[in-house]
Amino acid sequence: MDIALQLECYHAIFSKLWHMGKPVFTQDISTAAIKFNKNGDFLEFIFNYDFWKSLDANNKLFVICHEAMHVILNHGHRSKDSKNKNAANVAMDIVVNHLLVDRFGFIREKILNHQQYC
Repeated sequence: MDIALQLECYHAIFSKLWHMGKPVFTQDISTAAIKFNKNGDFLEFIFNYDFWKSLDANNKLFVICHEAMHVILNHGHRSKDSKNKNAANVAMDIVVNHLLVDRFGFIREKILNHQQYC
């Protein structure tokens, strides 16, 4: 609930998607991802546990909003036939990160390792 309330500061849609979702922790990925469960019933916010624990509160909110923006922008469907999945993912991440800073109030310099991102 605390995370959902903090997400509302950026936009209610992030809070709503967080409520519709379920956090899942795994070592199978290096950072974070989002997907619908097999039945399409709810979103799974997937986090590498060590990555999640390394983040401060602001960066946790940024990562949640970043993953939610992929859903909002329909990136799963848009990239399903991509010839180069890695290039498509990088391009989509650039759009998402730019939107979060430019339109939703995140401060680039407060994002962990922001210098590494386009």
